Amino acid sequence: ERPLSDIIGQPFTPFDHQAAVVRPFADESARDATFAQELSAMLLDVMLETHAWAAARPKHESQVAVQKFEKKISEVMEVEKEQGIRITDRHLEQTRERLNDFVCSMKNALAALTGLG
Repeated sequence: ERPLSDIIGQPFTPFDHQAAVVRPFADESARDATFAQELSAMLLDVMLETHAWAAARPKHESQVAVQKFEKKISEVMEVEKEQGIRITDRHLEQTRERLNDFVCSMKNALAALTGLG
């Protein structure tokens, strides 16, 4: 065994605070900053895509609804034609006016609901 005075007199190895504390902390901080930037970019992308989808959706839905109503109207007219229903010109004109009013009110309702009007 060595004498205690030799052990006490021996210089301590210096503590490398840069390698043990400062550099790992700086690296972790840089990783956090990079992650925050990437996350912000991803969130912005998601928000823009969601906004574009939400803005386009009502217009598409109203177009689909108009096509659906026009198809139903055509089907009714075709059935009337097939059944040979005979109606007077005055009655036909009144029916057309009511149908046109109905279609206009449906378009207005769709426009009001979707904010296109």
